[in-house]
Amino acid sequence: MKKISNEVKVGIIAIITILVFIWLFNFLKGNDLLNKDATYYSVYQKVGGLAESSPVEVNGYRVGVVQSINFIDPKSGKLLVEFSVDKDFKIPRNTVAEIVPVSLLGGMKVQFVYGEGPGFYEYRDTIPGVLAESITDMLETELLPVKDQIAHLLTEVDSAISSINEVMNENFKKDLDQTMSNINNSTASLNEIITSRKKELQSTLDNLNNFTKMLSQNSGKMDETFTNLKNISDTLEAADIYGAVNNLKASLEETSIMMNNLNKGKGSAGQFLTNDSVYANLSSSLENLNILLVDLKENPKRYVHFSVFGKKDKAKD
Repeated sequence: MKKISNEVKVGIIAIITILVFIWLFNFLKGNDLLNKDATYYSVYQKVGGLAESSPVEVNGYRVGVVQSINFIDPKSGKLLVEFSVDKDFKIPRNTVAEIVPVSLLGGMKVQFVYGEGPGFYEYRDTIPGVLAESITDMLETELLPVKDQIAHLLTEVDSAISSINEVMNENFKKDLDQTMSNINNSTASLNEIITSRKKELQSTLDNLNNFTKMLSQNSGKMDETFTNLKNISDTLEAADIYGAVNNLKASLEETSIMMNNLNKGKGSAGQFLTNDSVYANLSSSLENLNILLVDLKENPKRYVHFSVFGKKDKAKD
């Protein structure tokens, strides 16, 4: 058997080393030369920081990598992204290759949002691509109004602090110190009063406690008293006090009208009370009536004539 020379051995080792290096380099880029993957393309206006070897996922599961990113032409500025996807995955038509953030720390990836077909994309087809709004953009969009509000609030707080600083001058501080001193003195005086009147306060509290106990012990009698008061109230309500008062009011009004008529001389009674001539005539009539009665008593025959035999006797002159 012919012996292999050292030069041949070195050449074989060098070739193997180069092949391993090429395989390792492509593997680190996401290209496994030992595995046949399917290639797809997508066109983007912006890639948002997507780089080669970025993962390609379906529902969070990695199915491939980004192979390359190149300009289609310098004028349009559109970018052609090549994906290397496991050939076991069939991608339904109407699927969208969406570029999304990997995490809050940065980085971008491609996520296939599956469509409903019909059918599947063939190898080397172009899948519609979109760039999702990045987390930073979303945060900026959401927090921009809040940022403006916070800035306005800080301005207002700064103005309020400035106003407070203007108010908190030396005179105000002296007045505040004097006020606090007065409050402390008042508190000390109040403590002295409470200490000196402790027995009286305790006695007052004891009296209140006894009064509360008395109310508790006589709650039954108080309930009975309130019941009786309610019964009296119901009796008064049933007695139609309101109607009686109205009748009394009407009677008093009629009496007032009658007294007013008497004072004005209306009617016989009013004439008698207010007209002196009526009183004089009445007195004169009574006096004449009295004279007539006296005369009738003294001379009855002058007024009464009768005969035993039914004939009238002529009156003697």
